[in-house]
Amino acid sequence: MTTISALQAADNYLSLSTVAAAATQADDSSLTNSSEYRDSAASVSDTLTLSAEAAVALTGSTGETTDPQAAYYARFFPTRSGSATIFGENILDPAATTLSTGLSGPEIAKAARASMDAAYSSMAASGQPFDFNNGVDWNTLMSGLDRTALAAVSSDQDGLFSRDEQDMAQSLMLQEEQFAIGNYAGPLDMESRFVAQPPSGQGYSFDSSNAMVSDTSNITYADVALSENLSRYLDKAGSYEKSTVQWAFGRASVQTQYEEDMDAAHQSYDPEYISNLSIVGMLGELMKNAQKTHVSSNPSVMNVTDLLNEKWAKGREAAIEDALVTTRKELGLSGN
Repeated sequence: MTTISALQAADNYLSLSTVAAAATQADDSSLTNSSEYRDSAASVSDTLTLSAEAAVALTGSTGETTDPQAAYYARFFPTRSGSATIFGENILDPAATTLSTGLSGPEIAKAARASMDAAYSSMAASGQPFDFNNGVDWNTLMSGLDRTALAAVSSDQDGLFSRDEQDMAQSLMLQEEQFAIGNYAGPLDMESRFVAQPPSGQGYSFDSSNAMVSDTSNITYADVALSENLSRYLDKAGSYEKSTVQWAFGRASVQTQYEEDMDAAHQSYDPEYISNLSIVGMLGELMKNAQKTHVSSNPSVMNVTDLLNEKWAKGREAAIEDALVTTRKELGLSGN
């Protein structure tokens, strides 16, 4: 599955996370200077300050949550001060917001930039600057960002974020997706504490049966459940995230996989798992046509440039861009 394969983008985090327990005791000589990440962001970030709302959201982002399921998942996102509550909450509800509540796309990006800059400064002031080689620091850096804000970072809204920051945000979003569908995607040394099943009460399928859907294919009920659960999770996302290329690409990828599995099993599609957004339908058709000619997709598509660089997008650039505009209208969004 294209989207699930995209979890490979998080492999760097997963390998780095084995140093989680030593995050706050690391020797200065093992820490890299955060300035290269800080300076690679757009210069406008130097003049941004946290709004009152953003400051409140950042202050409370790593605190305790009253939802036991959210707290359970938050523990798999360790930070220097504990764990990132919002990541656990967004596993249950990808549209739940803190920092980005009520903000437009550009405002979300500015709030995310300010939150991250404050985190960089706080880590530096502690005597242990941000260390890209430490997964805990990834979580700490972005612990003030809800999933909507992560989407703004990963898509590089208004050019405010470095490629490293985009990759880290995408990695965290992919981790949330995997936890939501019942797969483990956290620190390697915490995997034994994980129960391999989707969160309860969210409408997900718990079918992990290896029985075949039909005798005409090797598609199992577990295969179909993965596609259905990921589709359901992505469809719960907020309007801003749904307007991003990363979301459209991921949603089209999982829909393509679902349709191919059901076709192979000679089963009809459940309309619940077929998106009605224009861009998803268009990308899905392009992906299916590409697969017929053995053209694969790059799992790290995060923005329009990445999308239009796909081999199967060549010659369809204008139509894809038109579909993105149409989708924003379908979502009730306008402007940036």
